[in-house]
Amino acid sequence: MTAFRSSMIEKPNKPRALINWRMITFLLMLLQSSVMVRPEDGLGDDKEGSSSRNYISMVPDKETAGLANNIRSPKKPRFLCLHGHGSSAAIFRTYFDKWPESITSKTDLVFINGPFPIEYPTPGDQHFEWFALDKVNTEHDNFEEGISYIENRMIELGPFDGVLGFSEGAVITGSLPGMQEQGVCLKKVGKIEHVVIISGAKLGGKLFPLPKLAEAAYTSPIDIPSLHIFGEYDIARPNAPELVEAYVDPLVIYHHGGHEVPKLDEKGLEIMFEFLKRINATL
Repeated sequence: MTAFRSSMIEKPNKPRALINWRMITFLLMLLQSSVMVRPEDGLGDDKEGSSSRNYISMVPDKETAGLANNIRSPKKPRFLCLHGHGSSAAIFRTYFDKWPESITSKTDLVFINGPFPIEYPTPGDQHFEWFALDKVNTEHDNFEEGISYIENRMIELGPFDGVLGFSEGAVITGSLPGMQEQGVCLKKVGKIEHVVIISGAKLGGKLFPLPKLAEAAYTSPIDIPSLHIFGEYDIARPNAPELVEAYVDPLVIYHHGGHEVPKLDEKGLEIMFEFLKRINATL
């Protein structure tokens, strides 16, 4: 747990016990504000007019963030996190339980649901997608709508320093910096400074069609810090290198698992810390 330093000054003739109780109350407020799911935002269906639903945050809520900002230093890189096809913010959040606190404590991660609900044969949690593969470049193309949705969420929940994505979310993540650089999307938010791409592939590559909006996404090398993670038995393995090559000086964690957010071994941790060092230099 982070050590907190009180800004309160003990005054003469002030009972020490009173100040101790204030410190305890302050710490309890911070702990209570750091819940994973904010109850007022929920994870159920959106209600009309409620634009800030369907996300999970690993940072304190806005009501107490101001108190914490004075004691949280240095600034942490803040990522918008995009889940895979047929997943959700709640499910994706659990994938990172296997990462050590030495990594997760150095980042602020905000998980959101995709814009399009999809139905699975079995009942249970809600599932979402970012775009429909079978509709790309058709009259029912929803890729552009999905990108617009991401921009709106960045406005509502931001600002963000970078984007992190897995599977279909990684496909989107990999294309966003190039599309933003070309001026075709994310015009109302700050520049994406870095990305983490887990089990991703390149739009317009061997696996995914190239939507019209993303036609120029990879015309120039993408020169921002990037971390690419994929596995030996990953279904994305044959296509992941295409996306790696689209970035300037990328870092790569290659693990011996499948299509997953992997547990980081010693080498993986070394590369991850190098990535954090690079992005912290841009903050």
